[in-house]
Amino acid sequence: ICGSLRQAHVSCSVPSSGRRPLRAERLIAMAALHMMTAAEAQSPPRVAIVTGANKGIGYQIAHQLCKSCDMEVIIACRDPGRGEWTAERLGARFLPLDLSSDDSIDDFVQRVNMQVGRLDVLINNAAIAYKAADPTPFEHQTGPTLRVNFWGTVRLTDALLPLIRKTVSMGGRPRVVNMACFSGRLQQLKPELQHRFADPDLDRERLFQLVGKFQVDVANGRHHVEGWGDSNYGLSKLALIAYTKVVAREEGETMRVNACCPGYCNTDLTSHRGPRSPQVGARCAVKLVLLPDDAPTGEFWQDEQVSTW
Repeated sequence: ICGSLRQAHVSCSVPSSGRRPLRAERLIAMAALHMMTAAEAQSPPRVAIVTGANKGIGYQIAHQLCKSCDMEVIIACRDPGRGEWTAERLGARFLPLDLSSDDSIDDFVQRVNMQVGRLDVLINNAAIAYKAADPTPFEHQTGPTLRVNFWGTVRLTDALLPLIRKTVSMGGRPRVVNMACFSGRLQQLKPELQHRFADPDLDRERLFQLVGKFQVDVANGRHHVEGWGDSNYGLSKLALIAYTKVVAREEGETMRVNACCPGYCNTDLTSHRGPRSPQVGARCAVKLVLLPDDAPTGEFWQDEQVSTW
């Protein structure tokens, strides 16, 4: 290219029109800009996974990413009927995922590896919550709640991190967003446990031990004595926020890893008692996807701003 441009400069050195010749530097800059624009036009769109995206806040997050952010969105959920319908409606892709099943998680990750091979955005939205009127004893709700909301989400995220790091190696700046809740605040615990979860040096091994201890203490009927609260869902979201901070410390400045509370929304999870619409509830997660590269990481967000955990 440079050789042809030098020739162009020589041939134009005495233009018949009397205009100043185009300098080689300018021609090179114009050619480079053209090639860069063409490359950008050919580059594939960013890939995002949204779990639990078949309804409620997850659906609205996927909708906003598809329509406003020009992303290829993967709808990940348990229900094939709802998942396929959502994907077709949004122009997205559906892959089955059941966070309560290790086999389902592993199969999902394998499919993402084979079909996409990279990942720019992961939004962990899927969760379960027992209704207040559910007759299932508290101690029998603990395992299933943590299995989906914490252990399954951790397994999925850890398995997808190599694909997210691959995006980093390609010059991308990925985003991981964990949908938490105001019920996951530290104040549900006695001070000693609060300090242990909020320890800036907390690593995943000690975090997993703490969550395991909660399960054992509940099973033994000692969770009150040991300083735990009365909400399996709340503890699962508290642990997810702590995990968010652990991953953010592990990955450093290569990606933004944050947790957020969508607010009390009108969804199936709240039995449609929340005053906030799912569309509004989705905004904070989408904002975290669009954060600049020097924005905060490892934080808990609420109402679209960093909040107190």
